[in-house]
Amino acid sequence: MRVTTNSLYSKFIYDQQTTYTNLNKVTDQLSTGMKISKMSDNAKIFTDTLRLDNESTTLTQVVNTSKTAQNFTNNTDTTMNDMMTTLTSFKTTLLQSASAVNNGTSDTALADELDGLKKHLQELANTSIDGKFLFSGTAFKTKPIDDAGNYNGNDKHIKAKLGSLVEQEYNIDGATLFQGIDKDYSKHIETNVKHFDALKANPEFVVQKNGKYYIDKNIKEDNQTVATDDNPTQVSLSSDSEIRQLTGVNDIYNSATDSYSDGTSHFYIKGRKPTGETFSEKFSLTNGAKIDDLLSKIGEAFGNNAVTKAVDVSMNQFGQISIKDATTGKMVTDFSMVASDTDENNIDDIVKNGDYAVSFTKSNFPPLRDLSKISAHNKNFDNSLFNLDSEFRTIDKEEFAKPTDKVHNVLSTTISSINLSGTDTNGNNVNTTVNIGNNTTMQDIMDAVKNNFGDVDVSLDNGKLSIKDNTIDKNEKSNLSFTMDANSPVFARMDGLTDDKTEFKVDGRKLTSNVAQIDKNTQLPATEDSELIDVSGKDNIDGKKLDINYTDKDGNIKEATITLRDTPDINGHLSTFTVDGNTYDIFDNKGEKTPIHDVTTTTQELDPQTCELCNKTHTTKGISYKQVDNVIGMLMSGQIPANNDFTSYKNAVSVSQKDVTVGLQAGKLFIEDKNNSVTKMKFEMNDTDTDSYDGNSPVFTFNSNNALTVDEPKVDIFHQLDTIIQSVREGKMRADGDSDDPRNAGIENGIELIDHIFNHVNKNHTKIGSISKSLEHTQQRNETLVTHVQTLKSDVIDVDMAEASMKLQKLQLNYQAMLATISKVNGLSLVNYMR
Repeated sequence: MRVTTNSLYSKFIYDQQTTYTNLNKVTDQLSTGMKISKMSDNAKIFTDTLRLDNESTTLTQVVNTSKTAQNFTNNTDTTMNDMMTTLTSFKTTLLQSASAVNNGTSDTALADELDGLKKHLQELANTSIDGKFLFSGTAFKTKPIDDAGNYNGNDKHIKAKLGSLVEQEYNIDGATLFQGIDKDYSKHIETNVKHFDALKANPEFVVQKNGKYYIDKNIKEDNQTVATDDNPTQVSLSSDSEIRQLTGVNDIYNSATDSYSDGTSHFYIKGRKPTGETFSEKFSLTNGAKIDDLLSKIGEAFGNNAVTKAVDVSMNQFGQISIKDATTGKMVTDFSMVASDTDENNIDDIVKNGDYAVSFTKSNFPPLRDLSKISAHNKNFDNSLFNLDSEFRTIDKEEFAKPTDKVHNVLSTTISSINLSGTDTNGNNVNTTVNIGNNTTMQDIMDAVKNNFGDVDVSLDNGKLSIKDNTIDKNEKSNLSFTMDANSPVFARMDGLTDDKTEFKVDGRKLTSNVAQIDKNTQLPATEDSELIDVSGKDNIDGKKLDINYTDKDGNIKEATITLRDTPDINGHLSTFTVDGNTYDIFDNKGEKTPIHDVTTTTQELDPQTCELCNKTHTTKGISYKQVDNVIGMLMSGQIPANNDFTSYKNAVSVSQKDVTVGLQAGKLFIEDKNNSVTKMKFEMNDTDTDSYDGNSPVFTFNSNNALTVDEPKVDIFHQLDTIIQSVREGKMRADGDSDDPRNAGIENGIELIDHIFNHVNKNHTKIGSISKSLEHTQQRNETLVTHVQTLKSDVIDVDMAEASMKLQKLQLNYQAMLATISKVNGLSLVNYMR
């Protein structure tokens, strides 16, 4: 085959260009350090490089995100470490106050120190970094804790995206930290009235027969001799003490046999089991029974039996009864108790008939005036002193009445007379009427007693009316008896006998209840959307009524009733409220009448698209707390629907909200006057079965003279610290129902509470530490992965410089040789071919 000059030239040009291209490629690789500079150089390398670049970017973002999150958690961890140190100092100071014999000055100093620690804790709670509050959830710009100790953030968590479908929460929200719930804690409640051995406290009424001690309050009348000449002393009770030592109920003397038999103490108890079920019952124990028998009976009411234990019931050295859930995580346990020497239908009858009564809880809540008649008794350990178990307070300010106060401002503006009856100190019958005018004072009533009942003194101290028979000694029998009758409900039970018939606490413009509404299923505080049935102490409450006694924003005193129904009455009503003799349906926001439970109905309807019959379901929700709040708002604002229809109802609710706000805060009902800094409003709402002890227990409680909560699963740190500080400031070691602050649990119970708070914060501190460590590991792991990906990318895209240099040298030599060859070929002439 003949190779032409043109062919040879073309071959030379091709080789030159190819070599030149390869030479440039290697030169570019050496200059850039990469195998390719564009996708056309090598599509596979380009694709692999992009993939690895993306992985590297993602991993780097994770590293940066985890660093940011870890910085946040580290700041949180440091702050919470300071919190733990502060709480440790708080407990140390609290223990000092518990162990020291302090005077008023040192109590104040220790309380001030504790208050300073609490304020420092608030400052830590409000820590912000880079303009973000650490403990406000996702509400970074909201200061978590206000000066009153309320939490204002949210309960949301900040999340760091640490990969595909991988997120890490990295904050402790304030709702959890400051107001969270510890499911591993049990609720602990305790009565607050102190009781000591009645025999040791009243030795002048103690006799001994056949080696046994009895109480005889008529010891002189019965010609008996006291068992001892000891002075009265306060001696602690124990579970092995006898019931007579706790209640002081009189024993029974038989003059024919000159012998004694045990008197009987009757107990009226009510409460709520850990399951949420309510109970009320009464039972009797002989005076010779043991306090341990009483504790067992209380436990049985809560559900204790031979197989299971619902609660642990005990009594401390002050005669206060302690009840603690046997299971953890429950929030609803409640209890109250009254004892008497008489078996009555209810506590109202004890007061009406002047029976001897023993209180176990006191609260100093303003009581409901709902009794028409009250009688005095002298069944304490002073036969000359007669007491009325009724409390007299002024209507306008709810202060203890004084002799100079007008009767119309103590009892009611509607009464025109009061009948006084009984027997005087000589045993003569008395029946007299005191006419009540605008200027009649309590002193006028007291004077009428003094003028008609013999040689007596009458006093009114701390709201309690007492009559002293001056004709006898304390251990003699009196002829005096005394009853007041107003023919209308104007008298109130005394503190300690009030149960649920108490008014909400008034603080400026706001009224607040003391009993949280707890959902018995979730054990969480009820919200506006919660249904009443979820809080109710029983499931079947068809026909249940709630009685409301209130003073509206304009000072008008009124009554109303809410009736709950699942079954329509003869007029088609479901749940309703009644005021001023008119009944109104309670509507939901769709305009439907409201049952107690959710009601689902199924109907057959024609489908407009398929023209076939199909089943349609419709659910009417049970009555909610929001609907009850709306009713309360209408009552308190005086905005009652013009007609019983949805339009009028909706308009009344809307207008009422301009004057009054009603809602739930931590499960507790509150009513706020929006127009007055000091409100005229008062409010009391109770289950109509609150006085029932025949099995029909009340299923709702809103404000109650109940046992104090010592501890429970839920914490509310700053408000709880405030109560502890107040205990120290008052020098109060234990709860004391007879003090000015009867619902403060005292220093010793405060120690139990601070331990819970400490453990709660420590638990969250440990959690944030764990999150921080996890983020650190994530950061380190992803930094390692970034290095690994970079290495892989280097293997894919980076040039082996030594290999490329050798290749460059080889290509350069080849290129130079090729150029030399081409030069020689180009230099050939015809002569060369002719040779």
